[in-house]
Amino acid sequence: MMKALICRIAFFEALFKSHYTKGFRLSYLIPLPTSVAGMFGAMLGIPRTDVGREFKDFMFGAVIIKHKGIVRENVTFLQNKAGKTVKGVAKTFIINEPDYVIAMAGDSIKLENFRIRLDEKLCYLPYGGQNDFFPRDYRIFKDLEEVEDSNLVRNYAPSDWVESLKTNGVSELQILPVMHKFQTSPSFHFIANGELLLCKSIPCVARRGIGLYYLRDFYSVGEGADA
Repeated sequence: MMKALICRIAFFEALFKSHYTKGFRLSYLIPLPTSVAGMFGAMLGIPRTDVGREFKDFMFGAVIIKHKGIVRENVTFLQNKAGKTVKGVAKTFIINEPDYVIAMAGDSIKLENFRIRLDEKLCYLPYGGQNDFFPRDYRIFKDLEEVEDSNLVRNYAPSDWVESLKTNGVSELQILPVMHKFQTSPSFHFIANGELLLCKSIPCVARRGIGLYYLRDFYSVGEGADA
């Protein structure tokens, strides 16, 4: 049976840049599986270029526990065009003090080895989407957790899979395009403090509602959506 290695990680700030946005930097509320894999890869000392190969048989996901709002900042940039330097300003949306639970699922023996390595030391600190957003706290859970199929998740899923929402009055919903390979529309639903009822069951960390996905279902850095 598939198990999951769990880590709770909090950042001072985070920005998981949304795909396709131009003229401003909008953040996904929850890190995608590719970002989660990068976090585990950093902690385990796996080079970024090797993450896809090393983690090809594992699934990843995350859920947001809390945050202190979205902060908008204006960032000045310099861009070289036709030999001329152009100065501009881009709006940047940053998640303030987010707290996540991230999950890596797969073979329990391999995961237990990873857990032991992480318990001994972290090779590198993971970052919140950009290498200047450092964690303010983290905790590697001692016990691996069960993975089961479920049609109810508390993080994200392709929008075409979502049948309805379960909210409690303080839920947040975000719908943004994602560079994925599912045969659906480009958009994903992201939810905080709520649940997505799906038209199909997917692997989840059972007691946390973290929907899990393989890295092969998403485009990697430099890989075009038309590949």
